[in-house]
Amino acid sequence: MTIAESAKSIEEHLRQLRREFHRHPEISGNEKKTAARIVRELSEIGGFEIREGVGGHGVIAELSGALPGPVIALRADMDALQIEEETGLSFCSENCGVMHACGHDNHITMVLGAARLLAQRKDELKGKVRLIFQPSEELSPQGGSRKMIEAGALKGVDAVFGIHVWPDLPLGKVGIKAGPLMAASDHFTVTIKGKPSHAARPDEGIDALVAGAQFVMAAQTIVSRNADPMKSVVITIGRLNAGTRYNIIAGECVLEGTCRTFDPAVRDLAERRLDEILSGVCTASGCTGELHYERGYMAVVNDTKMADYVRESADKILGNGTAVSVEPAMTSEDFSFYLDEKPGVFAWIGTTPPGDIVWPLHSSHYSPDEGVLWRGSALLAGLALGLWEKQQVMLLEKS
Repeated sequence: MTIAESAKSIEEHLRQLRREFHRHPEISGNEKKTAARIVRELSEIGGFEIREGVGGHGVIAELSGALPGPVIALRADMDALQIEEETGLSFCSENCGVMHACGHDNHITMVLGAARLLAQRKDELKGKVRLIFQPSEELSPQGGSRKMIEAGALKGVDAVFGIHVWPDLPLGKVGIKAGPLMAASDHFTVTIKGKPSHAARPDEGIDALVAGAQFVMAAQTIVSRNADPMKSVVITIGRLNAGTRYNIIAGECVLEGTCRTFDPAVRDLAERRLDEILSGVCTASGCTGELHYERGYMAVVNDTKMADYVRESADKILGNGTAVSVEPAMTSEDFSFYLDEKPGVFAWIGTTPPGDIVWPLHSSHYSPDEGVLWRGSALLAGLALGLWEKQQVMLLEKS
């Protein structure tokens, strides 16, 4: 029986498991019951050494194969979002105002599915498989992966893999890209202080709102005039709060936004120019200003050789044509910190059948097709089983 056939044989179990996680979502830092259910499932499977309470509510489980070989890490994020679910599913969230709208219930299930498949094939496994169930992926800009790494999640690991459900791809397709896949994500807050006065006497005040508006417009020149046009950067200011009353000149304006980049040099440029633009606007308007710039997730950058391996494996495990090339996205993921430490790949797996509405991630209507569960489980298990052989080929190519 192939790994895909074995995964298909446990599809109903995976479906019920995913529905259980979906019914009981927990937000970042509160994944206690989710972690307990993961541990119970791993204990039922058997053969895993389990660590609980890693980096918060994280869980690490390790399976040793019959023969020596590499240590492969498979990661799943666990947390949900503060969104009121509107899918109408029979197994919709029972936690009011919280929903697995980013598909992390699927990620948990696929890694647990891989765990079951690998335990069945322990005699074939060369090396070890380490499962990383990570809390707080949605807690940007801090995230949860750094705490897992600090707690030793990657100690001794040779390669790390993760997959994310992706509604923009057809069901079962696996999106792969070597190099940058997802953007670095930073958060900034700008506080501009002026002097309030009566709206009829603006000359007696210093308008912080006008200065804030000028900053919003000028910040976009970083994209259009400062950054290399061949290197992506997005600067979005999503919140502006100013003034206390319609007929009073605003004495303070607070803006909040995000900066998305792939290139570290462009990231540095954007931070520097935001500060320079704020200084210029304040000088011109007579205001004072402060920029608080917090660096969040790094760009997700896939290892080239590992990307080739995942591409080959996806076609081998799930059928020719499964692997597809994708363009990078300006969204972000704290899987990037694992890839900064170890070679590996973060891939996207499609969830939308032909003709279905493409509800985006973080939508209150997002409900991936459950056919993704056995496919993702098979892919992850297959990657773990096949890495030793791939390493031998790579060694021969070097010699």
